[in-house]
Amino acid sequence: MTWARAAARHGLRSSTLLIALVALAACAPSATPTKTQRILLEPARQAEQRGDYRKAFEIYQSAARNDVALAQYYLARMYEAGRGIGQDHAAAARWYGAASAIGYPPAHIPLARLYEAGRGVPQNDARALALYRKAAESGDAGAHYKVGQFLEQGRSVAPDPAAALPHYRIAAEGGEADAQFALAELYRTGRGVTQNLVEAERWTAAAVERLRVQASAGDQEAQQRLGKLYLAGDGVAQDIGKGLLWLDAAARGGRQSAQLDLARSYERGAEGVAPDPERAAGYYQMAADQGHAGARYALARMYASGEGVPADGPRAIALYRESAAEGETRAYAAIGDLYSQGEVVPEDQVEANTWYAEAGRHGDGKALFKLGEAYQRGRGVAVDPVAALSWYTLAAQQGYERANARIEALAAALDAEAVEAAEEQAAAWRRDNGLP
Repeated sequence: MTWARAAARHGLRSSTLLIALVALAACAPSATPTKTQRILLEPARQAEQRGDYRKAFEIYQSAARNDVALAQYYLARMYEAGRGIGQDHAAAARWYGAASAIGYPPAHIPLARLYEAGRGVPQNDARALALYRKAAESGDAGAHYKVGQFLEQGRSVAPDPAAALPHYRIAAEGGEADAQFALAELYRTGRGVTQNLVEAERWTAAAVERLRVQASAGDQEAQQRLGKLYLAGDGVAQDIGKGLLWLDAAARGGRQSAQLDLARSYERGAEGVAPDPERAAGYYQMAADQGHAGARYALARMYASGEGVPADGPRAIALYRESAAEGETRAYAAIGDLYSQGEVVPEDQVEANTWYAEAGRHGDGKALFKLGEAYQRGRGVAVDPVAALSWYTLAAQQGYERANARIEALAAALDAEAVEAAEEQAAAWRRDNGLP
């Protein structure tokens, strides 16, 4: 489908479209979006606003293929976020790169971040720095901060705090709190500049005030950062109450990392924060509701132990299974333990062994050791010392040191043929399951 057909299909009037296409045909690819291009992309913007990401994607894609930098940028954002299409960082990098190559300034920074993190492209600090410099040349304060950070830390270049200083200053004067903190630290330590504690205090105060303004306006990241500053007494007088209030505001606004910060603080206790398992469970539930596998795992652990919530074995297993499906591999062995212990769910050693085996397939040496014990002692399986030795061997190969003593004892009790059979079983299982 051409860009024209896509735009027409999604509501652009044919007369406007004809004028737009005539104007477009007379123009080479441009870094600056034209009025015509913005008109043609308006149906995509409207589709995004109403949540019809697939329609928006189709229009942006058609325009992007016609070298419209603005469309390339928005298409890249959709690939990066997984809106209207499956998340694809490599495709995002390609389209950010296309817009950046045309010279569209907003594309430089997200492309730089992908190179910095190695998402969708090979990690490359030199390429990231070059892109941050491009964005800084267009006057982006955040890009100046990143250039300063790379120069100070010596990422792809020799460390040079003095060269970082002017970039931090530009970004700091532009209201970038990170740059204000970084500039304050240079003045405090005298790295790259004459030490000046008065300037250090001035820039720290500016950064805190900037965060306070952003936090008061509802910026969840700023709320979380300000909360942490109050908790630590970093740049402000320590105030645990204020710190917890700001973190709670961020958490209730949906910021997952703030939810986890509070959950862990209340679960374990922290400086000035008494353990409160019930509150911890509440914050873990917030993060779990947003799909965080680690939060579901932690919440499952609490339901299994009855800490902060009523003990509920089936609920714990359901949460463990959900977290495992999302990549939390510790959950497999945790389910096995619940069935093996038989405290919050009926004991079922056969089921436990099934989950220990799944954990073992994900490299859990302790779970493999427990399978060795099951075969050695006849727990859910017939006693089989050869199988026990093979499982202990696998556990040791995954770094579980307690298995070594069991291997020595069993190997001494078995004949050479049995030991060889156990080693062959272990090698075959490891090969079949892709373990090192």
